[in-house]
Amino acid sequence: MVVEIVKKANLPGLAGRVTQDAQNIVRLARGLAKDPRVPKRNKLIFAGIAAYVVMPVDLIPDWLPGIGRLDDIIMVCVAVDSMLNHTSKAVLDDYWEGDQAVLDSIRSVVSTAVEFVPPQLMKTLYPSEAH
Repeated sequence: MVVEIVKKANLPGLAGRVTQDAQNIVRLARGLAKDPRVPKRNKLIFAGIAAYVVMPVDLIPDWLPGIGRLDDIIMVCVAVDSMLNHTSKAVLDDYWEGDQAVLDSIRSVVSTAVEFVPPQLMKTLYPSEAH
């Protein structure tokens, strides 16, 4: 799904690099899910959004042309953001074996997408951080 989001965002070359680094992405996700240094809040945000995405009921029905999957895409970006941009770089470096530019690009894409999330929601998710 991440590759699909990147392709739709028309980011030249990034989709191919993400596909090539898929094994490293899976390794990173597994490591972060198990690592006690990753805040529990981040893991709960990720798990909650994963559950939301697979549920048949959405805020915006999927059948609406053009915007039907928008809520899912933004929610996936918030989930990925919770793990990649709200976890220390040292922890990420422990699990990432791929090209650093790919990880940095993914982090940048989800940061940009999260800018479309209402600030009040981000304050609720991360009360101790400035938004």
